[in-house]
Amino acid sequence: MRRHLLYGSYTDKSNEVNQTGAGLMRERVRNVLIILLVAVIAVLGVMGGQAMRYRAEARSLFAATMQTESNEALSLANSLSRTAGANSSATLGRIRSSVRAMETVNRLHGNLDGGRTFLPEETFSELYAILENYSSRLQTGMNTGDLQGELQSALEALQVKISEL
Repeated sequence: MRRHLLYGSYTDKSNEVNQTGAGLMRERVRNVLIILLVAVIAVLGVMGGQAMRYRAEARSLFAATMQTESNEALSLANSLSRTAGANSSATLGRIRSSVRAMETVNRLHGNLDGGRTFLPEETFSELYAILENYSSRLQTGMNTGDLQGELQSALEALQVKISEL
């Protein structure tokens, strides 16, 4: 029995360790690949974090711009009733400009966010229709009171939707 214990300590164990030149090279290549993989994962993690921060900042900026334009359009619509005179057409043009700015920001956000816009396109189509009717009535000299209320209601509803972003 003692002979067995001693036999193991004097025998060649190179087959178990596999320390040949090719084996060492494979092990080194594997270690280098693991290090490179870890480095790539770390770099992607940092870049992914920056992209997520950018996306959140862009969304916040777009929402704030839409809120500003919505406030401006509603303020201008409220002034229409007080100034139903010579500059109503110019005021209506400024409202249309604010609506167009909101629509542009909405589309830009959709393009950057994979097609998901803040608001559906119909929201803006309805506002444009009201603005067109209002403009037509102004040009013909017809009463605009009902469209004034419709425009204010539509802009207030838009403002509520935007404040929920």
